Order: sequence, then structure tokens, then C-alpha cells
Amino acid sequence: MKKIFSILVIACIALVFAGCQKDGVYNPSKKISRIYYTNNLGVKSLDQIWNWNGKLLDRIDFYSSGTLDYSYNFQYDGKRLTRISNYANNRYVEYTYDGSHYSTANVFSSGSLWYTYKFTYEGGKLTGMTCNSTGKGSMEKMEINPLSVIFDADICQSIDKAEKQIYALNDGKAISTETYKFTWEKGNITQMVMNYQGGTYYYELNSKITYDNKNNPFLGGHISYYPENDIENGNMGKNNITKIDNMIIQNGQTENVVYVYDYTYNKNYPVSKRTTIIDNGQSENDGMIEVEYLK
Repeated sequence: MKKIFSILVIACIALVFAGCQKDGVYNPSKKISRIYYTNNLGVKSLDQIWNWNGKLLDRIDFYSSGTLDYSYNFQYDGKRLTRISNYANNRYVEYTYDGSHYSTANVFSSGSLWYTYKFTYEGGKLTGMTCNSTGKGSMEKMEINPLSVIFDADICQSIDKAEKQIYALNDGKAISTETYKFTWEKGNITQMVMNYQGGTYYYELNSKITYDNKNNPFLGGHISYYPENDIENGNMGKNNITKIDNMIIQNGQTENVVYVYDYTYNKNYPVSKRTTIIDNGQSENDGMIEVEYLK
């Protein structure tokens, strides 16, 4: 769960501000320097190092057991994000814009287009998103599975299994469509409804989200190939998530998974976060992350 959890904590995207604030511009007043993860056995390790080039986020290094695992490299047009690359895995995502908002996000692997995202806005707010696969690849690695940031390994594995079924039902092409609808309240997404359709398989996620009243230092940044990672984490909002209540429907079965987050703060900004997962009444502590900021 370590990499899944770390992605859950920091993944975010600049899709919230209208007017003078442009999507793809990330210049927080509190800049992250390092992130540490402490597992359930109390073992603390370095998880990420954020490298800045002046006001721009230049690179994030991800660590595993104290060793550099891979890096995300960021490219800009002026101050606006245009591409994130992971050279180790030969994957990247490119962004296009329509005025102040994102228009599309295209995900590539080894130069082949895998997924295309399109965004819908009303009154300056993101109200919908559609993801279409090309059938040339599948998100079978947990590191990049967009659902892994919300669900545990068993649920993610069931989605991977479903994608393989879709692949078989569509003559070897894992073609699918995901649609998202968002409800806003006071600068935060309070509900997200996602539908996943591929072949004969149908999946629905209804997430109800609550927040604290503190500053979210990750608002405006983006470190995931897949926009739903950032959106599902709630880091589009001005505040920090305290609870996500998920209702999951798949193959006629319904399941509830709840995530509860407890923070400590320094001057209105979070410096640590503990996660508790409640699945069918069973609770599990998912460790703690700690955030250091540039001085």
C-alpha cells in the first residue's frame, strides 16, 4: 500500500480556479520539500523529494526502501504545465488548454496513445470528465491504476480482472469509457460519480467527500499520469479531505469503503496525515505520511 498511499496523499491538479487563475499553473505559498512514510510497524522512510526550479516544480524523485525508484519530470510553456514524463517507464502525459482551463490530457506509453481525457466546465467549475481508452494498453500496474488511489488491492485486482475480460470481449482491444460528474460546495468537490463501461462489464463509484477548514498546500500541483487520480483525491479543493465515503457497484454487487484522515497542522497547513480504511465494518490503519516544506 505504500506507493498507493503516497500517491493518494499528494496527487493533485490545478482544475479549480476560474477567472485569473489558469489551470496548469502551480505556485503554492508553501512549497513541499520532502515526504516521509511511516508504516504500521513504525518504520519511517523517505518517500519523495520535490525539486524546484525557482517557482516551478521541476522533478519529483520517488524512493523505495531508501533507494531512488523513479522520477517524474515536468515541462512547461512559460509557467503552464504541458507534459509529465517518467523516463524509467517510458510513459508521459501531455496537456492542451482552452483559455484558462484544461481541454484534453493524452496519456502515452512507448510513444503509443493509451488514453484521452476531455473536460467539461460550467460557470468556471469542472463539472464533468470523460476518459476513452484506445485499446492499446491497460492500467494493470498498481502504481498507475487510477482506482488504486482510493481502493485497496483486492478491489483494484478485481478492476484489473475486469479489464482483461473487456480485452477478451473486444477482439483483443481493452476499449472502455469512464465518465465523471462533480458536485461543488464552497470551493471543494463534495461528490463524485464515476461510471466505467467496457464490453459487458459495468462499474459505478459514488464518493461523498468532506473536508477540514485548513489550507491545502497541494492545490494547483499535478503529479499523476491520470487526471482521475488527482480529482479522486480531492486535492482540487482549497481544503484537505477528512473523509471519503465510497459506494461501489460492480457486477450487481454493492460495497462500501470509507477512508478517514486525521491531520496535524502547523500554521494552518498539514504536516502529517494518518489514514484509516473501513471496509465492511473492518478498520485498518494505513500508516502515516509527514510533509516537510521549503524554508
